[in-house]
Amino acid sequence: MIELDNLDVKILAHLQSNSKESFQEIAKCCLTSVPTVKSRVDRMLELGVISKFTIDIDNSKLGITEAILLVNAKPGAISRITEELRVLEEVKELYVTSDSDTAIVSRVAGDMRRILAIQERINLTDVNNIRILSVKNAFTKDSTIPLASSSITLTCSYCDKKVVGDAVKKKFDDKGYFFCCTTCQGEFEKKYTKLSANAASEKVKS
Repeated sequence: MIELDNLDVKILAHLQSNSKESFQEIAKCCLTSVPTVKSRVDRMLELGVISKFTIDIDNSKLGITEAILLVNAKPGAISRITEELRVLEEVKELYVTSDSDTAIVSRVAGDMRRILAIQERINLTDVNNIRILSVKNAFTKDSTIPLASSSITLTCSYCDKKVVGDAVKKKFDDKGYFFCCTTCQGEFEKKYTKLSANAASEKVKS
């Protein structure tokens, strides 16, 4: 388990609020140095705490329609329908409820004709009903994290089990991987080396 201290969480809160904020601005607000902020961000990127830096686009300024798609279906069909919706370009967010009336809630955006046609592009077997609600007004609230120490659980890159205690860390092609033990690290290295050799061989042939 990797501990995140108050400085880590403060840096995350700043990046959540504005991913364009410079390390210099964050360092000034957090009363620390720019190199410290950079090293903390690099560490959280390596650990997977930060997966990417993104932007928030106002779709209304681009003339893009937003809507909420509600799908009520039998429990056995939820997994299939979720996968079918997940690959659609118009689907931006996807949630599955755990109520007795199992439902999929999705935020969609795009041309209204294509949004309405979504129900024709998925298999409706075991679907009770579908509703598409056009979004008139959207009110958003910044999702900031509490300014308190926290911890994250790492998963072994080879066996996918939770890492208990100190993780074994190894870099391959400048990317960091974490393992629960040296055995998994060794097996992963063998597999990685073999795959890399095969890829290089195929590249030479082409």
